[in-house]
Order: sequence, then C-alpha cells, then structure tokens
Amino acid sequence: MWCEPDLSSIPLELQLRNAEESDLAFLRSLYRTVRDPELALTPWSEAQRQAFSDSQFALQDRHYRAHYPGALFLVIEHQGVPVGRLYLGTAPGPLRLMDLAFMPVWRGRGWGTALVRAVVGRADREARDTLLFVESNNPAYRLYEREGFIDEGVEGVYRRMRRRPSPVKSAD
Repeated sequence: MWCEPDLSSIPLELQLRNAEESDLAFLRSLYRTVRDPELALTPWSEAQRQAFSDSQFALQDRHYRAHYPGALFLVIEHQGVPVGRLYLGTAPGPLRLMDLAFMPVWRGRGWGTALVRAVVGRADREARDTLLFVESNNPAYRLYEREGFIDEGVEGVYRRMRRRPSPVKSAD
C-alpha cells in the first residue's frame, strides 16, 4: 500500500494508493456515477449513456496524463475496498486538486472534507496556492468555499477556485 507522505493527515480509516491498470473498471464506474445526473436528462438508451460515459472517461484520463506531468492518480480505499479517487497535479506552481470523487454509498461521511484539508495542508506546508475547477451546481462547491477557496470566475462550464496558503505554525 503506497501513501503520499505529504497527505498523512487523511482519516485513519482511509488509505491512498497509486491507481493501476487493474483499477480501470472501478474508475470508469466511479466516473459514471458522477455523470449520472446529467445523463439522466438525455433521451439516450442505457447502452448509449454507458458508451458516452466510457468515452468521456477515456478522454479525461488522456487529457490529465498529457497535461499534468507528475500528477498523482490515487485510489482511495476503505478496508481494502476502492471507494473513490483523488487526483493531484503536483508540478511547480499551484497544487491542483484535479479530482476528488467517491462512490455514492461512501459519500456524506466527511471524508471529502478531510481529504481537501489534507491537500490544503500540504499546500500550506509548501507555501503554494491550491487551485481547482468545479461546476457551480456541484455540492462540493460549498465545501470548497468553507475551506477558504475563492471563486475567481467562470472558465467554460467550470468555476475556477483558488485558496492561498495559510502560514504554517511552527512547533516551538
């Protein structure tokens, strides 16, 4: 089990590990749950919805891997069971919270808040901004506001949000 040391403040019941080829089916399924609300509005058949979701997942994955060298693609586990994903862009400049998602049954447990706090804690220790993009209607938008992210405006269908680093208290 691999864990990014700079995110060691995650809840004890969660583990992080690098995503592997064997995780693709889980990651595809997770992506589908995130897209389900908008897909439900289409007149498409289930097969069409699944094909669309799979193609969008593949395009997103290619984009992230091509445009975010050195990014961390992490699977979130609870007792050895994959429950979500956390993608972080770690290149110089802002620490990018690229994606944080949980399977529906695992949402609402405070884990997202804890992981966001772990990410901004890392950014604070490194004196870096934290940057993310989120749709306005995503419930996580309010979480990001509570955690100190400021809305910098619209980019496409997303809101660009940034959190400036807080000074890290020394252990005197």
